[in-house]
Amino acid sequence: MSLTCNVCRATLTQPVYESPENHSITTMNTLVQGRTHVYFCDDCSHLQTDELPNLAEYYSTEYTINANSEDDDQVYKIIDGRPVFRADHQAAVLQSKLTLPEGCRILDYGCAKAPTLRKVLALHPGIEPYLFDLTDKYRTFWQQFPKPPHTAVGEPNREWDGTLDVVLSFYALEHVSDLDTAIRNIRRLLKPGGFFYFIVPNAYQNIADFIVADHINHFSETSIQVLLERLGFDQVSIDTSAHEAAYVVMARNAGVERAPSLPANSIIADLGKRAAEMSSYWKGIVEKIQHFEDALPEDARVAIYGAGFYANFIALSLRDVSRVGVFIDQNPHLQNTYLYDRPVIAPSALPGNTSHVIVGLNPRTAQFSINAIGVLQLRPIEFLFL
Repeated sequence: MSLTCNVCRATLTQPVYESPENHSITTMNTLVQGRTHVYFCDDCSHLQTDELPNLAEYYSTEYTINANSEDDDQVYKIIDGRPVFRADHQAAVLQSKLTLPEGCRILDYGCAKAPTLRKVLALHPGIEPYLFDLTDKYRTFWQQFPKPPHTAVGEPNREWDGTLDVVLSFYALEHVSDLDTAIRNIRRLLKPGGFFYFIVPNAYQNIADFIVADHINHFSETSIQVLLERLGFDQVSIDTSAHEAAYVVMARNAGVERAPSLPANSIIADLGKRAAEMSSYWKGIVEKIQHFEDALPEDARVAIYGAGFYANFIALSLRDVSRVGVFIDQNPHLQNTYLYDRPVIAPSALPGNTSHVIVGLNPRTAQFSINAIGVLQLRPIEFLFL
């Protein structure tokens, strides 16, 4: 079976990764049947996953991001023991990169609750907010905006064509199977010279993105450049450090599509090698988790640190998840919830007899994060880092 690359339209044939189990995990930490296949494009370096068979139904019924309350959000980073939430960080980075004059028209494309635009609007009340999403499940949150927004569901309003100064998109394009249509829609909405500003995951900095079942697109700097140039954008700027494990991208509407400059063979070879390394990592990690589990003393008291994707992957990989007593997380919006019928608790609430903790965090930063939690360092706990 062959696919077409969502970025450059080249043919994709042989996957670089196939999940060992006949199930996969989504962004919503739900289990879906079927193996995950990831392909590497030898022309533009894009990584691409087979889309879910019921993609439209999934987004209309299952995919609901941070919708428990208006304040519900994901923790971006812990600083001095306090959580910094993703929307706050995104708003700060946006304002550092774009000048937002009073009266400018800004659309959040694939907005969900649009928490970042809400925070920016609170500081720049003269902005005209526009919201677009595939479903209307977030309308209650839109109605609580500090300024009544222009809204559209399913398709962007054609009356907006050519009127917007900025289009924003936060963690949406990785889910989009038809990137050509999405990017052309965005360019059509923008004024000539208007800016498209977006954030997408960087799988090379957070390896979990490589196997998230509903992340169809795993971008590289080069594949982003190719996509935007091909579909009519110029002045492409890609920042890999302003947001942890993500690409912060800004591009200008040039108005004309053109043949992109494909990356050099040496760049393709390097990224292909890194993709193969990620594939090998995920093929071996279940064995590593089960080896740790098999060596546990009979009286071990086990916890999993984290309550997101990595934690779910660990729980699924264990031969006997009943040995896990609790999940630990520093996000107050997750504490006092349950995962696999076990409570999610703060580190300070960890039972005193806990002897082993399997750390479900980005392996690139996990050890640093755990070392920063003093209450865990004072305990004789054995940790497994993925």
